[in-house]
Order: sequence, then C-alpha cells, then structure tokens
Amino acid sequence: MSKKQSRLQQQIKEIISNYAVQNVPSEYGIVSITKVELSKDGSKAKVYFTVIPEENEEKVKEFLKKSKRELISHIKNLRIKTIPELEFEVDKELKIMEKFWERNE
Repeated sequence: MSKKQSRLQQQIKEIISNYAVQNVPSEYGIVSITKVELSKDGSKAKVYFTVIPEENEEKVKEFLKKSKRELISHIKNLRIKTIPELEFEVDKELKIMEKFWERNE
C-alpha cells in the first residue's frame, strides 16, 4: 500500500470517527471507528467499527448507512479524484482478539 493511500485511509477514518462522536445517538452506546480499508482503485472503502454495548451494533450500522450522503459530503472536502463508496462492518477481528486474551489470562 502506498503512503498516499494509507494517509487517505487515516483521513477518512478521522472524518467518520468525528462524525460518529458528534451524531450517533448517545443511547446507542460508545462507537469507535477502528479502521478503514480502501480498495486499490479508491472506489470502495470498508469502514470497521465497534460498539459498547454490542447489542447495538445493528442500530449503529443502520445509522451509519443512513448517514452515507452526509459522510460523503465531508469526504469530498479532501478533494480527491475518486470518492469511495462506503460499506460498514462490525470489527469482528477485535472481538476475536478480546476472546483470545480472555482465555489466556
């Protein structure tokens, strides 16, 4: 991955993180954007997130999906050639790591 693509992933992550902190309803819990994976051509971005409590994951995913248009308008401020299509996924990798550490304590 190029430095430019890595930097762009980080910038998109920051934009979505800031948006989530300010706009996700507080009753949904604590939302963290854990990573953004950009396709090689920059046309798609997978946005991974976690939520505490876990039972609100679907609510947060739906909220983020409904917020795509507004998120895209913020991403456009980066003045990039290709605006990626956003996909939202619960970060299952983080859950697997948590369970691993719990078993090894």
